[in-house]
Amino acid sequence: MVQLPFDLKHSDLVALERVGLLLPGMRETKKLAETSRIEAPTTIIATIVPGAELRVGAFCSLSGGTLNNVHIGRYSNIAAGTIIGVHEHPTDWLTTSRAAYWPQVYGWDSLVAPDRMDEIRAGRRPFHKSCPITEIGNDVWIGQGCFIKSGVKIGHGAVIGARTTVTKDVPPYSVVLGTPGRVVRTRIPENLIERALATEWWRYSIYDLFAAPFDDVARALAVIEERIAEGAVQPYEAPVVTPADLAEPLALAARLAARFPAPLAAAE
Repeated sequence: MVQLPFDLKHSDLVALERVGLLLPGMRETKKLAETSRIEAPTTIIATIVPGAELRVGAFCSLSGGTLNNVHIGRYSNIAAGTIIGVHEHPTDWLTTSRAAYWPQVYGWDSLVAPDRMDEIRAGRRPFHKSCPITEIGNDVWIGQGCFIKSGVKIGHGAVIGARTTVTKDVPPYSVVLGTPGRVVRTRIPENLIERALATEWWRYSIYDLFAAPFDDVARALAVIEERIAEGAVQPYEAPVVTPADLAEPLALAARLAARFPAPLAAAE
């Protein structure tokens, strides 16, 4: 996987914050997979593992924890202390050691067998399940201190309670608690889940949907369905930020300033 470097300094972070990208968790990331994408506006306070493939939708609040190889939909929230995307080890091989599938780990191959490095690396068996992409849907809330196993899929609208361990896929609009995590109920009435999924309301700016009473799911869906059917709202076309853009942060800030002409003057 091709990785692209960037180096966000404090002044860059301040400039980006003023135009909707709060990215303190990426100051030490330094590089991301070329296929990474971030929609604006969004907030990433969580630590992002260097070299990760990161895709984050607009209007997210990733408030803490450590994230690696993860795709996150719009309007999702991740609380502090959550871990997503830890590396797995091959439990059905002779050894679980990383050296078996990544012999250059910590430079050990060059230290112990410098005259046979090419031979060793040529004989390396890949472990493709080391860190598969974790998929987090739109409008997902992950509470404080959760552990999300690499490669799982969490459906739209789901809630993962604090300290929960998620080791398997989570259906849309499920509430999951415990270790191991288990579905305890649905977040909204079951008869409304298909309607919520069908509207794909997260394709729109929430600021175009405030006619909907969000505290009444059935009524809110009715209003949103009507506004979509009438063409009264259009999908939100979010600015997309790539690792190459992050390598030129001031040019990126200028581009976003053209899109969002009223900067966040109160940003510190």
